[in-house]
Amino acid sequence: MERSAQPALVLGRTPQGERAAVLRIWLRDTGVWSAYVPSLRSSAGGFRPAMAQALAALELVPDRGRGSLGRIKEARLEPVWRRLHDEPTAQMLVLFAAEVLRRVLHEGSANSAFFDEVMAVLVDWDRPETPLGRAPLDWTLMLCRHLGFELEAPEASQGLFYPAEGQWAPFGSFASSACTPSESEALAAALHGEPLDRTRRNEALDAALAYLEAQHTGWGQLKSLEVLRSL
Repeated sequence: MERSAQPALVLGRTPQGERAAVLRIWLRDTGVWSAYVPSLRSSAGGFRPAMAQALAALELVPDRGRGSLGRIKEARLEPVWRRLHDEPTAQMLVLFAAEVLRRVLHEGSANSAFFDEVMAVLVDWDRPETPLGRAPLDWTLMLCRHLGFELEAPEASQGLFYPAEGQWAPFGSFASSACTPSESEALAAALHGEPLDRTRRNEALDAALAYLEAQHTGWGQLKSLEVLRSL
């Protein structure tokens, strides 16, 4: 591996014919990048399908190229995820995490400190003993913090949360943009570190995602979310 190799995460891929693909990649040192891979199945090319999975961790040497798409000179998995790409529950969590990350990550926010924390979270998730019940919610709150609009816990757990403003107001306030009382209470409880059952976790997640989407309008429906709610 060349000295110019750097850590990277695969954010997603767009198939190009039967074998080729364009990969959206987050390079730790240089930010978000797209690369054309002629074949995901060619052993001669050195790039294997496992390297194109969502949030696959790579050590790679990029070749910027002359056009908008680059090429990959060398790549290897580092580390190799076990639980994240093998267990059905963890696989769905990874799809959700990658889907949200693709929608909010851009050059200005794709810095090395952000990358390092994302990698630390993924390493923790890959451990067999790590519980994943709160992982989607904690992931969303972590993204909010790194993107510059961290949510602070309200003084009281009772109140309405307004995603567009990221503010809380007493019950009795009215605005169509407010989360429901139940969602607002669940998010407040999560921010205060209180334990959550599945229903309240999902309500808190809905409120946190509404806040995240309010800062990044037009990102569309999350395909992985409905399945994730049942986990």
